Amino acid sequence: MIRLFLLCLFTLTLISGKKQAPAAWIRINQLGYTPSGIKVAVWGSKENTRISNWQLIDASTKKIASSGKAGEAFGAYGPFQQTYRLNFSSFKKPGRYYLQAGGAKSPEFEIGTDVYKGAADFCLRYMRQQRTGFNPYLKDSCHTRDGYVLYGEKAGIKDSTYMDVVGGWHDATDYLQYATTSANATYHLLMAYRDFPNVFNDEKQANGLDGKNGMADVLDEARWGLDWLLKMHPEA
Repeated sequence: MIRLFLLCLFTLTLISGKKQAPAAWIRINQLGYTPSGIKVAVWGSKENTRISNWQLIDASTKKIASSGKAGEAFGAYGPFQQTYRLNFSSFKKPGRYYLQAGGAKSPEFEIGTDVYKGAADFCLRYMRQQRTGFNPYLKDSCHTRDGYVLYGEKAGIKDSTYMDVVGGWHDATDYLQYATTSANATYHLLMAYRDFPNVFNDEKQANGLDGKNGMADVLDEARWGLDWLLKMHPEA
């Protein structure tokens, strides 16, 4: 009898000590928000619950900096049974904050004029990481002898002929490369610089290693793609 009592007590202790999984989350812009820009976060719950308001908390003082009505529910979305858009655009004071609503607390975020500074160049890290040929992350070269022709008779090229097509990027982080997707990526790099030249910096050499070369890094990356596309179309 005593053993049964102790077993029940131990089981209850485990149950009471188990941390309850959260049922609601607040999704924010992790880069932050500009003072005069639109500021919206999304509250979502896996339960069909409703909330009436939200609070913006100063991360340093833990005091309420602003609050507002949650507004109209947006219903089910993705894994959530209920969602709300929390709009705090009227709050413009720079600083670090977090939101809380309906038992959920968001990660901290910043409101400031330079929250997007460097974001454009940050995206280029992925492109450099996916380079074939010389890879600046590995500081080594890969796939230097992969270019062998198949089904090239109609173009007058003997099967298994080696062609130098080193360069470009891995597609979807695997060993394949496609001219179509590479051309699309190259196009967007060039158009990004055409439309927003002032947001890109020169911090890398053409080979992707640290150092300036007098050219915006986004153009270095676009050139990496263009050079490979020209290799893939030798008669162009």
